[in-house]
Amino acid sequence: MTDLKVRHEGATMVITFNRPEVLNAFRDQTYRELVTALEEAADDPAVRVVVLTGTGRAFSAGTDLKELAGHLGEESELLKERTKALQELTMLLTEHPKVIICAVNGLSVGIGVELALASDIRIAGESATFALKEVHRGFFPSNGVLYFLPRLVGHGRAVDLLLTGERIDAAQAYATGLVSRLVPDAELPGITLALAEQVAAAAPTPVRLIKQAMTQVWELDLPEVLAVEIEGLLACLNSADMIEGVNAFAQKRAATFQGSLTA
Repeated sequence: MTDLKVRHEGATMVITFNRPEVLNAFRDQTYRELVTALEEAADDPAVRVVVLTGTGRAFSAGTDLKELAGHLGEESELLKERTKALQELTMLLTEHPKVIICAVNGLSVGIGVELALASDIRIAGESATFALKEVHRGFFPSNGVLYFLPRLVGHGRAVDLLLTGERIDAAQAYATGLVSRLVPDAELPGITLALAEQVAAAAPTPVRLIKQAMTQVWELDLPEVLAVEIEGLLACLNSADMIEGVNAFAQKRAATFQGSLTA
């Protein structure tokens, strides 16, 4: 891979966007490489967490507009198919069997924000910034922005960000709920890996079920959510993970879970 760096840290696969000369802007090749890396992570039983981050002073400056300009004259049907292909990346992240942690370093625009929105956990360095600049480029938001953003920051704030293209800093992103953790820049890599290790050490069965459930509960009423909780609890009660967790607690030792993040 040339646009990404992929390395393994224990049970964590770290995927780093690696085009710092263009602030990690995404071209077609970047999308293809990211899909390949994510599919490899999904199929690797040794991987329990995937971390997305960037090289240099940006997470990602968005789509490579120079390359995109070459596609603007294409037929509408071709552009539609290209957009659908990009949106499949959003579905791959949300349906991925492993936990996705997005560690935003520096500038995040367009696809950079979209990847963060589709991740399970978002953590930002103190110099990170976020902007959805589609209205200033003549584009329409895509890749699930209209679904995720209002659910994270509220409808009013989402409309504001989408219509103005305003760039917000990491403190604002944390205050609005766009990211759940805010850390010093120098500590972002270490804290992210520690967080990934914490997730990886948890019992795989409830981790898998919680990730699945949290993609459903926004659309359910209270009785339906309670039913999801019962199903999840019963699945855990019948799992080796719960037996190991209870025994480890009783024996005052660290649990060694053997469950899988795939059903």
